[in-house]
Amino acid sequence: MTVSDPTPADGLAARSTSAILLDALREQILHGQLKPGERLMQDAVATRFRVSQTVAREAFRDLVQEGFLVSEPRRGVSVAAMTVEESDEITQLRCQIEAQALAWAIPRMTPAVLEAAERTLKELDKARSVNQMIQLNARFHRTLYEPAARPRTLAMVETLRLSFERYLRFTWEATNHLDRSQQEHRQLLHLCQQGAVEEACSLLREHIAATGAKLTESLQKLR
Repeated sequence: MTVSDPTPADGLAARSTSAILLDALREQILHGQLKPGERLMQDAVATRFRVSQTVAREAFRDLVQEGFLVSEPRRGVSVAAMTVEESDEITQLRCQIEAQALAWAIPRMTPAVLEAAERTLKELDKARSVNQMIQLNARFHRTLYEPAARPRTLAMVETLRLSFERYLRFTWEATNHLDRSQQEHRQLLHLCQQGAVEEACSLLREHIAATGAKLTESLQKLR
């Protein structure tokens, strides 16, 4: 099932129908196919994706919890706007949680993990589309954090990453952010290779905060 080519519910055996619909709607929001403020009608979505009203309602509920949709009394459900306040909140949370994940991960990193992170950076150097940049950036950070083996923390990191992707995509589309990001990525990887936990975590917080600051500047210009 793709965001532009819905598949009948009876063909979605591998995963729950609501999960497939959830991913499809989230992807449409992330890629700007559903615009901030745009209203979504439950019956129209159910008809379009050939699912039940219950499945559509479950997907809407989950997207509201993730912050992609907002639900208002008597106004229904609409795509959430990107705001400076939410961007700042997510940035602050990421600074704390991802730094902790990295602190747990560094002592457990193997040569294979560090080599995988290096390969991803080389791929990111060659990336030309925003989609590639977003995916490879996420893979790089995920590779560094996974050795922590802290499922609850890693799940929180992933949830925040999804929530922030719309903002990150906007930043990279509106600015030349990749060059600075890659420089910091290589510094971060070097510190991980050296086992410098405190220095690596400090740099990671600065790296995340700098992205948030750039985004805040861009959003304020839009205002």
